[in-house]
Amino acid sequence: MSTVVLEPCTILVVDDDSDIRSLTRTFLQHEGYSVCTSGDADRAAQIFHTSPHIDLLITDYSMPHRSGMDLAVELKSHQPTLPILIISGAEIAATQLALMQTHGWNFLAKPFSLPQLLSCVHTILQATQHIT
Repeated sequence: MSTVVLEPCTILVVDDDSDIRSLTRTFLQHEGYSVCTSGDADRAAQIFHTSPHIDLLITDYSMPHRSGMDLAVELKSHQPTLPILIISGAEIAATQLALMQTHGWNFLAKPFSLPQLLSCVHTILQATQHIT
């Protein structure tokens, strides 16, 4: 499955599972996206603050030390228009899912297929690029 990336987009992928991080990075790069990765929220915040622009944050919900939701809240405080995609293999409480929806964030349950991920990423980014 191949998708045309309408504008150069940079995605920050944060997951403490190195296999998921590597596979996601490789797949998204193959689809034309620029991808930065991190295995933890603190390092991801450093990458975010030193990068010229991040177009999408994809973060695991459950990580050691800081959750993906905590990271998302922090990064949104600096870039309010930043789209968020939370991914998780753990069962997420209905209250947390509702909170994500309230913030306008997206959620994708693991395990997901690479075409599912790409479809979700493309839909999120297409909505932010004001395509006519």
